[in-house]
Amino acid sequence: MASGFSESDDGLHYAEHISVPMRLFVGAIALGMFLIPVPFVMHATARTPWLHLLLAAACVVAACAMGALFLAIALGRVLTLHFDPARRQVRRTSRWPLVGRTVHIAFDRFAPPEVVERTSEDGPYHVLRLTVRGERPMQLGGFDRREDAERWRSRIAALFEGHPG
Repeated sequence: MASGFSESDDGLHYAEHISVPMRLFVGAIALGMFLIPVPFVMHATARTPWLHLLLAAACVVAACAMGALFLAIALGRVLTLHFDPARRQVRRTSRWPLVGRTVHIAFDRFAPPEVVERTSEDGPYHVLRLTVRGERPMQLGGFDRREDAERWRSRIAALFEGHPG
C-alpha cells in the first residue's frame, strides 16, 4: 500500500492507495476462498454422520468469512485526510468497504504530530503519528528519509498552531 501527502490551495491532503494489481490479487484470493467449501458441500449426503456435517459446516462458514474479508479488502476504500485551514478541521474518510464514513475533527483535538522510526527487513523507515485525543493514533506515510517526515510533521504542526504556511 502506497501513501502520500500533497498540498493544494484548499489545504493538505493525505491518501493511501491500493494498486489495481494488488486489488486483483486480493480479489482472486477472495474468490478462491469461496471455492474451498465446494468439495465439502459436494460430498455431503443425507447418510453423512451429523458430526461430520457440523465439521463441514464450520469449514464452509470459516472459508466464506475469510473470502468476505478478502473481498472487503479488495473493494474497500482507504484512509484519506483533508487538512482544511479555513475551517480549522480535518476531514477523515475511513476504511469502510461498502459505505464511506466521513468524520470532521477540529484541529484543537489533535496532539502535536510526531515522527516515529520503525524497522523492517528493508531497513528503518519513518512514519508520521497523528493522535486525536481519545482515539487510537493514526500512522501516516512510510518515509525513507527522516527529513521528509519531519517536513510534513512541521507543516501539519504549523496548521494546527494557526500558521497556514
